[in-house]
Amino acid sequence: MPGLVGVVGSGGPELIGAVLSEMAQAVRHHPWYRVTLHQEPGCGLGRVSLGHEPDPEQPVWDPGGRVALWMEGELYNGPALRQRLAAQGFPAPVESDADLLLRLYLAEGEGFAALLNGAFAIAIWDRRSRTLLLATDRFGSYPIYYARVGDRLLFAPNVHGLLADPDLPRTVDEGAIAQALTFDHILGDRTWLKAVRLAPAASLLRFHDGQLTVRPYWDLRYPAYYEIGNEDEYVEEFVHLLRQAVARQHRGERAAGMLLSGGLDSRVLLAAMRDGPLVDPLYAFTWGIPGCDDARFAREAAAVVGAQHHFFELQPDYLRHKAEEGVRLTNGANCIHYHALANLEAQSQHTGVIYKGVMGDAMMGTALTRPFWAQYDRETLPWAHFKMHHDRGVLLFTPAEQEELFSPDFQRQVGDAVMADYTAGMLASQAEQMADQRIYFDLRQRVPRMTWNGVELVRSRARVRIPYCDNDVVDFALHLPPGFRFERYLLKKVLVAVYPNLAQIPYTETNLPLRACARDVIIRAQRLAAWHLHRLGLRRSPDIPRRPYARYDQWFRTELRDWVSDILLDERTLSRGYFQPETIRRLVSEQMAGARHAVKLGALISLELWHRQFLEAPSARSAPIPAAREASPLPA
Repeated sequence: MPGLVGVVGSGGPELIGAVLSEMAQAVRHHPWYRVTLHQEPGCGLGRVSLGHEPDPEQPVWDPGGRVALWMEGELYNGPALRQRLAAQGFPAPVESDADLLLRLYLAEGEGFAALLNGAFAIAIWDRRSRTLLLATDRFGSYPIYYARVGDRLLFAPNVHGLLADPDLPRTVDEGAIAQALTFDHILGDRTWLKAVRLAPAASLLRFHDGQLTVRPYWDLRYPAYYEIGNEDEYVEEFVHLLRQAVARQHRGERAAGMLLSGGLDSRVLLAAMRDGPLVDPLYAFTWGIPGCDDARFAREAAAVVGAQHHFFELQPDYLRHKAEEGVRLTNGANCIHYHALANLEAQSQHTGVIYKGVMGDAMMGTALTRPFWAQYDRETLPWAHFKMHHDRGVLLFTPAEQEELFSPDFQRQVGDAVMADYTAGMLASQAEQMADQRIYFDLRQRVPRMTWNGVELVRSRARVRIPYCDNDVVDFALHLPPGFRFERYLLKKVLVAVYPNLAQIPYTETNLPLRACARDVIIRAQRLAAWHLHRLGLRRSPDIPRRPYARYDQWFRTELRDWVSDILLDERTLSRGYFQPETIRRLVSEQMAGARHAVKLGALISLELWHRQFLEAPSARSAPIPAAREASPLPA
């Protein structure tokens, strides 16, 4: 996948060069990826990029050849930064985002990171002090995984890249596994390997003389007290900021695509994109089962704004062909979330730039429920939040189920890792209101550890842009009173007030339009008629069935039945020591008999495939990696 790789510290040139080349190879997901490597004594750094478009050479160096910078990603406030530099006496033209970042670093020092609006991973090598500086964006959308091996520091965009160092310990982190099987994602900076960590969002990692320090350059904080605001003004400001974000992220492409579902977040983004810079054609991509609600509503929304809608069928057996690829790209995330990968190759043939509406749901309140408007004592608070997770159906295995799932030895190794990290992640918000605590948790835990997995899948073939992550949009959401976020109230008001034609199309949460109209009356009348027919015994169900985009429970019993069984009932899986074999056998048997365990089994399948691919299989090879370039000569 695209990203930065590096190894800094002790080791001769042969060792560093070999490890660096292997790391780049491990993250080079397709043969057309472009790889550039640089090596000098005690340091090997490089970049792996998509290679779809002309890309200025990296690294960029200061005039004296003392400081080098690599970046993967994009800046969205380049014009403002150029003006700032010009005012400080840097009038020379800036050729690229990387060149701009280097000049900003030379002018501002480590304070440069707080000035950035973008999606990026950055590496800076300062020869003067032999110091490495790594930076992640505000939400860590370009992940940097890192590990210490002796006095060496390794980093890469996924865990697989770090395994290129043969000295990296392969010890599994039982606590991280338990967290993933509780929340469907890991918490904090853990990974499934104890030696590997994920760099926090909005952080600077500084490595000098064998010492590593990690510090934030920006904090996500909700105010202690909210200001009184006007609903109409909130709507107007949000629409302005989202349109501005789209304009900032647009790089002059004539064509672009976006992933369009039947929900709210992507529909609002669709409207903002049509209001923004000229993009023609604008492709709207939807995947799912033919006739699903998402496909029907997305097709209508695309037609309203004049976008070209393309539907891609989600084949019931696609995981047979894509699961291992998804595991590699996401470090083992639950395979039932790999649907973005199923038809990505076909989508990327239309355009190399794809916009996504992710973050809108988490930021604007999709997780909020009525019990959040209460005060609980400090001991009760974490369990109140935990209950909300349970009631919302986002827990995989409850504590009681884990007692049956995990082996006794594994449970002892886990200890209190789940609730301790969960509580710490919630309280780190320092917010008084439960609603703010929960959204903070989602933005700092669920988004980087789960949401970005879907982004990484798409990014393996296309450049991804996320306007909801724009600094000004985020700052607005942080100061929006919780009541306007509850049930995504503001997003709904935006559609009703500003885009009424889009508000007349049903959305998948309710299958009803967002505003009163003839269609709303007809749908409600149909539901009422169905209820009365059921009461009279003339209809089996009182509900009009919804049409989901995927049916993993059914597929696991049919097209994928042998695939599921072959993986989970294999002796290698049952003998790992993590689980009680009889529980795994029971879950599989119940699934095949009609139970709905697909989400749980998907997580178990991914864990096993991760184990085989990351810890047992030799590194995959696609094509030779070019040797690292000679180091630039040191200045006299």
